[in-house]
Amino acid sequence: MINMQEMLLNVLYCLGQALVLLFVAPLVSGIVKKVKAILQNRVGSSIFQEYVDIFKWWRKPVILTPYTGIIFKVAPCIYFITTLVAAAMLPNFFNKQMGFGDVFVFVYIMALGRIFMAVSSMDAATAFGGMGGSREVYIAAFVEPVIMLSILSNVIHTGSTNLSGMSLRPDELNLTVAGVLTCVAFFLVLLAENSRIPVDNPDTHLELTMIHECMTLEYSGRLLAFIHWASQLKLLMFIILFSLLYLPLNIPVVAKVLLSTVAVGLVETLNNKMRLFKVRVYLAAAGVMLLLAIVAQ
Repeated sequence: MINMQEMLLNVLYCLGQALVLLFVAPLVSGIVKKVKAILQNRVGSSIFQEYVDIFKWWRKPVILTPYTGIIFKVAPCIYFITTLVAAAMLPNFFNKQMGFGDVFVFVYIMALGRIFMAVSSMDAATAFGGMGGSREVYIAAFVEPVIMLSILSNVIHTGSTNLSGMSLRPDELNLTVAGVLTCVAFFLVLLAENSRIPVDNPDTHLELTMIHECMTLEYSGRLLAFIHWASQLKLLMFIILFSLLYLPLNIPVVAKVLLSTVAVGLVETLNNKMRLFKVRVYLAAAGVMLLLAIVAQ
């Protein structure tokens, strides 16, 4: 009975963490946009603008064409739910150990949501949606092996596949060759996995250059709110993972997350979106750094 109570309490802690991160995620995306605006000498929108946008989409009706099927309707919900479940698997800030925070489960739960979004873009039966879905799968084919290499590097260093066990200790700087290479490589993967510059531009309105946003062109209303909210939560999760698992700085986690958020905005400002066929070179460079980090360990 005690073990059952502890398990239920553990699940409640994890769900509480996921909900907290869900409501903080739009603020992080707003900070990234504000940093970009300041660096570009613009006033920019408020850091709370993402909350306004989600509320606006939530109030609008969902418009569906007669050519879409059930996949088109359920894919945003699955994408949102899988991202929320993955958020519950992160190292718990309530100081409770989690029994289901295996990193391989985390990666493939995230991949499940990506697959459904790619299939739904093709279910819309539009040229741009199918193009965005095919590009998303193309990039995913290069991102997944690099993510696995980053996991392998951390597993070798910590000896654990549990996200809580993989986290760096507060007093561990990890300023080794392997630690620095893994840190830089995972930051490159963070940008690619979340469709950020230089791999993709989340603010573009040119259909021929879109990747992730191209898959959402046919969505509206609450379904569009689900997609954007899940994408914002996904960005926050990867920033937290980068801060806890790879960033070799002896500062509080909140400061690490804020510093990483500013770094995302800085990198996006200083770089342009690269051509699609150069993405594999970009991710190959991250893969080579991870291989060197594994050898260095």
